[in-house]
Formats: sequence, C-alpha cells, structure tokens
Amino acid sequence: MFNLNELSSSQWRIGNWIVHNEAEVLISTEKDIAAKTGVSIASVSRFWKAVGFDNLKAFKQFLKEKREITPAKKLLNTMTDLEYSSLQSHHLNRSIHHLQATLNLFQKEAFEQAVSSICTSNKLYIYAPGPSLGLGELLSYRLRRYGLDVRIVRWLGSEILEELLHINEYCTVMLFSFGRLLKEAEVLLMHAHHKNCKTIVISDQPGLEAPIKYDIFLYADRGEKNEFHSMIAPLFLMENLIVEVGKAIPSLENMEQLDKLRKSFKDFLPR
Repeated sequence: MFNLNELSSSQWRIGNWIVHNEAEVLISTEKDIAAKTGVSIASVSRFWKAVGFDNLKAFKQFLKEKREITPAKKLLNTMTDLEYSSLQSHHLNRSIHHLQATLNLFQKEAFEQAVSSICTSNKLYIYAPGPSLGLGELLSYRLRRYGLDVRIVRWLGSEILEELLHINEYCTVMLFSFGRLLKEAEVLLMHAHHKNCKTIVISDQPGLEAPIKYDIFLYADRGEKNEFHSMIAPLFLMENLIVEVGKAIPSLENMEQLDKLRKSFKDFLPR
C-alpha cells in the first residue's frame, strides 16, 4: 500500500494505524483518524498526498477496490454510503469484525464433528456460566424441539458433583469458556474424559489451555480483553449449530407433535 519507512514521524503514525485498521478507515472521517493517531487534522489531510492519493475519499475508493469481496466486506462498503452516527458505525464495524474473525478461524471438520456428536448422544450437558448462559438457554430450547435430551448444568462448586453422577459414555458435554476455563469446567472435562464421552469446548480464545484434552473446539471472537465483549459471533455460531443439527436429524417428529399441540390448545394458550 505504502512504505512506512519513507514517511515522517506523524505520517508514520497515521500510516501504521491505517495498516492495522483498514476496515475502520472506510467509516472514518479525517477528524476520527486524527483522534485515533494523536496528530492534527491538517496532518491527516496532508498525508494522502504523501502516499499518492488526492484525498481521503480517493483512498477509501482504493481500499474498496483492493479488498477481497466477502459478505462482511460488502456490508462495510455499503456503510460508507449511509449516514450512521459515529457510535452506530463503531459498534456495527466491530460486530462485522467479530464475525469475520470467527469465520477466518472456522474449522469445518470440527463444526461437523460437533453436529454429529450432538445428534448421536443420548443426552447433551451444557455448562454455560456467566454471559454464556443465554447461549446455553437458546441452544437447549431449540435442540429440545428436535427431540434431543438437553440439560443445562447450573450447579456451582462441589454441588456440580451431583451432576457428574448422570454423565456416561453415551453423553456429550459442551462447555462455554469465555476468558478462562473455570474450575467447574475443568472438573467436567476431567470427568467426561474418565467416562469416555465426547466434549465440545466453545471459547473466545484461539488456543485454550485445559488440564485435559477435549475432543472438539469451536472458536467465536468476542474482542480484545480491554474492550466490550460482544456476543454477536458466539450467537452466530450457535444459530448455525442449531440449523445444522436440525438438518442432520432424520425425523422431526417432535416438531410435528408440537404443531399438533398448538392446534389442540390454541383456544386455551393463544400465541
């Protein structure tokens, strides 16, 4: 794009920020860039000529043409033509970034293994602490509609041992681990390994250290440690998991029964 070594000190700061934040440049003004890099707006205005462009608009056009077209990047290109507030633009841009980062590290084989394990197990145990509880609840609600036996592990501390009594080799254990692996999750992993049942770990860490090996790993980006942790990508991953499990189940008898129940009791329990 341009050689940072040929730029002045202030220009280097601008160029270095642009190299690491291409997506954000597309929805930024010169004032935004100046604030991000700690230089004057005038310095930003002069920067474009120094790297061979007439102005910021010309540079944005160059970026749009250079960037490989993906659904996420198409949306970013569209955003440059719409009138969003700076806050809306920032959050929408970050959401797109989280989704794209998740897709960049998506492993199809691991995802398909997770679908297969959920479909073939007698019971799915979900450990979803803290902010991941909503994801666990959604997953449980949707999968039970398919006729799957799903249980959310809600115990804390030594009380979790009560749950371990019912886990055997025919079960699958799914753990959400955002930030770090909690002690309860470690115990579940160790017990699942001892019982020889499948384990699925969903984390926002590309590489998660655990006291014992897990079978299937799924990554969902939530942002850096020092920023707001978004649930956009984990939710995206869970919804895709729900859809693929539904497609993999040969019979949706439970869904048909649910429809019959709705019709039978529609006068008593209107939707």
